Amino acid sequence: MRIKLLLSVILLSLFFLLPGICLAGQEKVIFSYDILTSAEYQTSASQWQITKNTDSGLYKKDDGMLLKNDGNAYLIYPFTFSYHDYDQLKITFYSDQPVNLLLIPDITTIGNNSFELRRKVSVSENYQTVTFSLRHPFFKNKVADIGLNFSTGLPSDLVIKEIALVKLDFSEVISQIFKDYFLVAPYSPFTVNLFPTPRIFGHSALAYFLPLIFILVWLFFKSKKFRKIAGFSLLLVWILIDCRMGYEFLVQGRDDYKNFVAPALAEKKLRTYDDFYQFADWLKLNLNSEYSEINFYGFGSAHSPRLLQYLNYPLLIHNEEKTGPVYVTYNSQDISYNETEKRLYLKDKPLTEAGELIASFNKDSFIFIEE
Repeated sequence: MRIKLLLSVILLSLFFLLPGICLAGQEKVIFSYDILTSAEYQTSASQWQITKNTDSGLYKKDDGMLLKNDGNAYLIYPFTFSYHDYDQLKITFYSDQPVNLLLIPDITTIGNNSFELRRKVSVSENYQTVTFSLRHPFFKNKVADIGLNFSTGLPSDLVIKEIALVKLDFSEVISQIFKDYFLVAPYSPFTVNLFPTPRIFGHSALAYFLPLIFILVWLFFKSKKFRKIAGFSLLLVWILIDCRMGYEFLVQGRDDYKNFVAPALAEKKLRTYDDFYQFADWLKLNLNSEYSEINFYGFGSAHSPRLLQYLNYPLLIHNEEKTGPVYVTYNSQDISYNETEKRLYLKDKPLTEAGELIASFNKDSFIFIEE
């Protein structure tokens, strides 16, 4: 009897595992030097396109293709598939600037977005492989195209070796469950009072736990035989969920220490505020105390004027207004200083009368005072 039961378990396991094993290693390369230069690709209707970028070309470099990125380029490919066809997208590339990489399904229509489809990639002279799980509701139905956004802020050279769609085997799909569960949602000022729920395959992880929790609660109250086991199991589930929350706090704390506490003053970056806190301290040191209000022109968070008001109280902040002689800019590339006329220009139009550039935080952040 035991042998029959064991054989049944083995056969049942093989029933689920064999399809994944047979498909293991299946991969469709959709971007490489060989593909982009092939005669078949040149006559194909499905070709990669570059948008939001001055240069729309790709150039041979080493064994990859060079993308001259203005700072926020999009690479778009029309290809129809779902997560029933492929479980993962992987891209192998390197960049001379840090990259915020975003995978966008149906980019030309819906343009869906999720934190699971975002990656931060460091500067490198060697190829790095970045993977995205396609086991997500956005890919449940067929998508018509995909887009990759390479946000670097500053102009950069990106060399892409390969982009491929991969069908994972059964064990790799199972391992993706744990990767998803321990993927921490990036910090956002808008979720400061919330605990982002862990997700599995794009759904709340609690949805997977609830059936088990209901069964264990029912056994605990209704079954004397399994009460102890059910109670112990409920304790284990609670510990697992609590550890996951603690893990999130540790990851955020580690990142804060790495980016804000440990670096030298000039290199400190705080979450989504980048170097804004350093800028606020710099302004306090470099603006003469006789000035009680400024005209602020900043690029970035809409909360910047209010945050600057808080950090530099009692200084009064006028956001993009012309009140008084003091103008302060923060990472505003639209505003420039004309040395000949000694005045500020907003794009191609004069913004101020003649004056003096008092101090500079960086090339796009400075204090200017009209005469």
